[in-house]
Amino acid sequence: MAKEKTDQQVFKEFGLGADQKTLRALVSSQRKINGRLYKSIEAILDALPKGPTQSSLTMDFEALAKAKEINDAVPGDGVGCNSAGI
Repeated sequence: MAKEKTDQQVFKEFGLGADQKTLRALVSSQRKINGRLYKSIEAILDALPKGPTQSSLTMDFEALAKAKEINDAVPGDGVGCNSAGI
Protein backbone atom coordinates (compact mmCIF):
# COMPACT_ATOMS: atom_id res chain seq x y z
CA MET A 1 0.00 0.00 0.00
CA ALA A 2 1.28 3.46 -0.86
CA LYS A 3 2.32 5.82 1.91
CA GLU A 4 -0.49 8.19 2.85
CA LYS A 5 -0.05 11.80 1.81
CA THR A 6 -0.23 14.60 4.32
CA ASP A 7 -2.79 17.40 4.04
CA GLN A 8 0.05 19.74 3.09
CA GLN A 9 1.07 17.50 0.17
CA VAL A 10 -2.52 17.33 -1.06
CA PHE A 11 -2.96 21.11 -0.77
CA LYS A 12 0.18 21.57 -2.85
CA GLU A 13 -1.07 19.10 -5.51
CA PHE A 14 -4.38 20.96 -5.73
CA GLY A 15 -2.64 24.34 -5.74
CA LEU A 16 -4.38 25.52 -2.56
CA GLY A 17 -2.69 28.52 -1.01
CA ALA A 18 -2.51 29.30 2.69
CA ASP A 19 -5.18 31.98 2.22
CA GLN A 20 -7.76 29.39 1.07
CA LYS A 21 -8.64 28.27 4.61
CA THR A 22 -12.23 27.23 3.90
CA LEU A 23 -11.28 25.08 0.91
CA ARG A 24 -8.37 23.57 2.85
CA ALA A 25 -10.73 22.68 5.70
CA LEU A 26 -13.16 21.08 3.23
CA VAL A 27 -10.41 19.03 1.59
CA SER A 28 -9.02 17.95 4.96
CA SER A 29 -12.46 16.91 6.26
CA GLN A 30 -13.26 15.01 3.07
CA ARG A 31 -9.96 13.13 3.35
CA LYS A 32 -10.96 12.00 6.86
CA ILE A 33 -14.36 10.84 5.64
CA ASN A 34 -12.79 9.00 2.71
CA GLY A 35 -10.31 7.33 5.06
CA ARG A 36 -13.08 6.07 7.32
CA LEU A 37 -15.08 4.77 4.39
CA TYR A 38 -12.03 2.97 3.05
CA LYS A 39 -11.24 1.37 6.43
CA SER A 40 -14.84 0.29 7.05
CA ILE A 41 -15.18 -1.21 3.56
CA GLU A 42 -11.91 -3.03 4.13
CA ALA A 43 -13.25 -4.43 7.44
CA ILE A 44 -16.48 -5.55 5.74
CA LEU A 45 -14.53 -7.32 3.02
CA ASP A 46 -12.37 -8.98 5.67
CA ALA A 47 -15.56 -10.30 7.30
CA LEU A 48 -16.67 -12.12 4.17
CA PRO A 49 -15.70 -15.74 3.56
CA LYS A 50 -12.38 -16.20 1.80
CA GLY A 51 -12.28 -18.22 -1.43
CA PRO A 52 -14.91 -20.35 -3.08
CA THR A 53 -17.01 -22.41 -0.72
CA GLN A 54 -20.09 -24.58 -1.03
CA SER A 55 -20.82 -24.50 2.70
CA SER A 56 -23.06 -21.94 4.34
CA LEU A 57 -21.70 -18.44 4.64
CA THR A 58 -19.72 -17.77 7.76
CA MET A 59 -19.15 -14.17 8.67
CA ASP A 60 -16.47 -12.69 10.87
CA PHE A 61 -18.73 -10.72 13.17
CA GLU A 62 -15.77 -9.09 14.95
CA ALA A 63 -14.68 -7.54 11.65
CA LEU A 64 -18.25 -6.34 11.03
CA ALA A 65 -18.36 -4.82 14.51
CA LYS A 66 -15.08 -3.04 13.71
CA ALA A 67 -16.64 -1.60 10.53
CA LYS A 68 -19.62 -0.37 12.54
CA GLU A 69 -17.35 1.22 15.14
CA ILE A 70 -15.37 3.05 12.45
CA ASN A 71 -18.57 4.62 11.12
CA ASP A 72 -20.27 5.40 14.42
CA ALA A 73 -19.38 9.10 14.16
CA VAL A 74 -18.45 11.66 11.55
CA PRO A 75 -14.69 12.24 11.74
CA GLY A 76 -13.34 15.55 12.91
CA ASP A 77 -15.04 18.87 13.39
CA GLY A 78 -17.10 19.46 10.33
CA VAL A 79 -20.55 20.28 9.11
CA GLY A 80 -21.65 16.66 9.47
CA CYS A 81 -23.23 14.31 7.00
CA ASN A 82 -26.30 14.75 4.87
CA SER A 83 -27.83 11.32 4.52
CA ALA A 84 -31.27 12.55 3.48
CA GLY A 85 -32.59 10.71 0.48
CA ILE A 86 -30.50 7.59 1.01
